[in-house]
Amino acid sequence: MYKFIFSLLSIVILLQSCSTPSKVALPKELNESSALAVYNDLFLTVNDSDNEPIIFIFNKKGEITHQSYVKNSFNWDWEALAYDGEKYLYIGDIGNNLNDRKDLRIFRVEMEEVMQKDSVIAEIINFNYPDQVNFPPAKTDLYYDAEAMIVKNDEILIFTKNRTVPFDGISKVYSIPTTLGTYEAKYLYDLQLPATLWIEESITDAYYYKDELYILTYSKLYRFKWQNNSWVKQKEWLHDSISQKEGVAVDRKHIYITDEDNENFVDFMKVKGNFLYTMKRK
Repeated sequence: MYKFIFSLLSIVILLQSCSTPSKVALPKELNESSALAVYNDLFLTVNDSDNEPIIFIFNKKGEITHQSYVKNSFNWDWEALAYDGEKYLYIGDIGNNLNDRKDLRIFRVEMEEVMQKDSVIAEIINFNYPDQVNFPPAKTDLYYDAEAMIVKNDEILIFTKNRTVPFDGISKVYSIPTTLGTYEAKYLYDLQLPATLWIEESITDAYYYKDELYILTYSKLYRFKWQNNSWVKQKEWLHDSISQKEGVAVDRKHIYITDEDNENFVDFMKVKGNFLYTMKRK
């Protein structure tokens, strides 16, 4: 039954998609690209889950131009990048598929050093979620995985990846200071996405650009704006295929998305990934 429902979903997405992005292949070194940032017309990404602690820089042709090894760090499950627009790049070691981690952390490095040096030394921000009591919690409370974060008003905002059963579409949003230390994250509010399927509406990345919040899921991209103390949806795009899309970045004219090379992500849909997708922002 699940396969039948998901097959219908795939057909609907293909028919209704309003985004037809161009794409270029990425090298095999980036086959688990799980985050994306853009800086001076170049892209930064990291691989997730026990890969080397390396930040890769690549261009719009998909060619790696530089890489920087992050010392004083370990890649338990790197899932997010966020740039403060001034000095620092933040690396989110926040992946928590089983909701059982007690060692969540964010690494801070200087952007210019990353772009120029073969290795950089990371500083560490440790944190925990204040409302998580059990590791893991009950299936109805699996809110504590995360793959998305932004920097806004000198705070790091984390948007959690919902794994609840049944799926309720809620992403919990927490804030953490950008300064070094060990913190209890501050719960802010819920971001409610449609309570359909995990494969459709669980959040896999976020990007903040000119007061606009871009939220990526496996099937969609959302654009929100902060109005009257909440995120108000401005636009929604449907992807033209289902793949393991886990990186999004935005500049003045374009939106960029990357996916992992995992054609078995959905076992009955063989969609190859490991691409950089580009589409117009407006």
